[in-house]
Amino acid sequence: MFDEIYNSENDTFVKLEQIFELNVFCPVHIDGEKDIAVAYLMNDAVESFLIFRDSAMTGNYCDIDVEQIASIDKLDDGYMLIVNQGGENIFTIRFRKLVLRTHLFNYGCMGHFWVKGYEYLRQLEYQLADIRDKYRYLGDEYCSEKEMQLMKLADFPPIKRYKSVPDRYYVPYPDCVYQETIDYLLSIAQQVNDSSMARAIRNYGKKTSRYNSFLIYMMLHTKKHANFVDALIKELREAASIYDDRTFSEDERREHKRIHLVAENKLKEYEKRGFRGILYREEPFMYSKDSITYKEHLLIYRNGLVNRHTMILTFE
Repeated sequence: MFDEIYNSENDTFVKLEQIFELNVFCPVHIDGEKDIAVAYLMNDAVESFLIFRDSAMTGNYCDIDVEQIASIDKLDDGYMLIVNQGGENIFTIRFRKLVLRTHLFNYGCMGHFWVKGYEYLRQLEYQLADIRDKYRYLGDEYCSEKEMQLMKLADFPPIKRYKSVPDRYYVPYPDCVYQETIDYLLSIAQQVNDSSMARAIRNYGKKTSRYNSFLIYMMLHTKKHANFVDALIKELREAASIYDDRTFSEDERREHKRIHLVAENKLKEYEKRGFRGILYREEPFMYSKDSITYKEHLLIYRNGLVNRHTMILTFE
């Protein structure tokens, strides 16, 4: 789409082309800034934008469900982006330079409960996918060594079976069983003295059959292997903790603290009754405000005869 400028510019224009290929181009306003921006990658772990430096728009962007076709003219002092919205609307953005701005956040306690059943494993699948997307769209310079290790778990078939989103929203990626992943999972199993899980993982590494994959999938949600799963969740939370939390206004922080205290006190009540639980939170984006409101979710483990079930309580 932008072949004429690839030879002279960095990959920001490649990223802009990706946005149009996915048909998700939508100009946004970042508080306190005049330049036009467009979201590139937005999830619990990342808020990443392409910034049109010294930009001015002619016409208006329309929020309509049509295919957007873009072209770029190179000017003496910058560029002109021309966007045709399905023949119903055309607008232009004149700018001097296109830059990528990325903010990384602590995603370890983030949770979204869209699919019922074994929610703790679905949150693990979701957070691993966040790391994978961060790597695939932004590169390894935005990932720690531990995240590069965890990222490969996102394509591990037994974990991928615990889809965190409904099928109509699920974006499939190819299954991959890396030797590094087998070695890593074996180390976790040995760390928690889970010999049967270690044996199943070792067998799967030797023969990646559907049966061996299904066997590990079934083992993951049983009481017997709870320590193994909890160790994985702990590893992910520790890997995410190197990044800052999102910050909000004083009024927002006050409201968030109120919700947190209610959720925390409820967790203590359940712990006194002998239950185990874990807190997750859901929060709006920091730089591009959305309609999400702050919530906290309390996940309580409730064991059956064989399987490990959960109960979710939400506070807002």
